[in-house]
Amino acid sequence: CLKENVDFILICGDLFHIGIPDMGAVKNCVQKLKKVYDRGIPVYVIYGSHDYNPNTDSMVDVLNSAGLITNIVLSEEKGGKIRLSFFIDPKTGAKITGINAKKGGIERIYYERLDRARLEKEDGFKIFCLHIGLTELTPPHMAAMDTIPTSLLPKGFNYYAGGHIHQRIEQ
Repeated sequence: CLKENVDFILICGDLFHIGIPDMGAVKNCVQKLKKVYDRGIPVYVIYGSHDYNPNTDSMVDVLNSAGLITNIVLSEEKGGKIRLSFFIDPKTGAKITGINAKKGGIERIYYERLDRARLEKEDGFKIFCLHIGLTELTPPHMAAMDTIPTSLLPKGFNYYAGGHIHQRIEQ
C-alpha cells in the first residue's frame, strides 16, 4: 500500500484471528498501521467474525480509539429497518458503508432488514463493505459456510469489498 501510494485501505474484517489477540501480533500490526498513518493513508475497517467479541471491546475498538483505523459502520434502526449511513473519505469523496460481522453468520438478519432503497438512491462513488460469504460466489470447498445471496446486497455500488472467504474473487 505504501509502494502504490493508495488513497485509503479497506479491511473487511478479521484484522486479527481473535477479538483479543496475542500481543506480538498486535505490536506488529500497530507498527504497520503507524507507517501508513504517518504517510496520511487512512485505514477503514469493519468487524470480521474473528474481530467480534460479545462481552467486551476488541482490538479493533482499541485501534479505532487510538486513531490508527476508522470503523466505518454507522447504523441505526428505524421502523424495523437497518439504516446505514455513509462514511465519506475526505480526500477522494468516496462514500463507504457496510455491515459488521458477528459470530456464526448471525448478521444475516441485518442484510434481510437492510434499508437497501435508501442506500441505492445515494449518488456518487459508493463502496459497500461486507464480511460474509456470497452464496453465488462461495467456492465449492466452502459450501457449508454461512452465506447470503447477492440479492440481499444494495444495488448500484461502484465497488463491493468483501472479507470472510480469505481468497481474492473478482466478478
